[in-house]
Amino acid sequence: MRKLTFFMLAVGLVATLFTACKKDEDHEIPAGGAFTVEGQSYPTDIATWSTSNGLVIKNIGVSPDYIENYVRVIIDSLNYPTYTYLSRNNGAYDAKKNFSSAEVRYNKTNVAGQGTDITGVTAGTINVKKEGADLYSIEYNITVDNKVVSGRYRGKIVK
Repeated sequence: MRKLTFFMLAVGLVATLFTACKKDEDHEIPAGGAFTVEGQSYPTDIATWSTSNGLVIKNIGVSPDYIENYVRVIIDSLNYPTYTYLSRNNGAYDAKKNFSSAEVRYNKTNVAGQGTDITGVTAGTINVKKEGADLYSIEYNITVDNKVVSGRYRGKIVK
């Protein structure tokens, strides 16, 4: 009887260890990505979208300087898989699948007050893929002020 009790206790302990070491399948995937402009990469860790500000993909500025780098594209929704640049003055412009404005801020020196803001988008594509209730994967390649800006972001989008 003692051997049976010891055996059952050992089996229970081993089962507990395997259960405790089970991979958590509900873990949250950290948001993130980066964009590149003029050969330099800038990390991004948050994205927001609203009808007034469009899609903004940026880093979270850190104390003491709170230097912020971002890509902002005015798109009316996140429901279409591919958005392409087209001037709003073009008769073929469709807000459901085109964008006409973008702004990029980046700081090459990482010194407060030394950032560069560029506007004047002339070309580009933004691919949006919804991967779940709140998870998005975004890839973009746009030309702003004659500079190619390309990047990726994967994570939740704050609305």
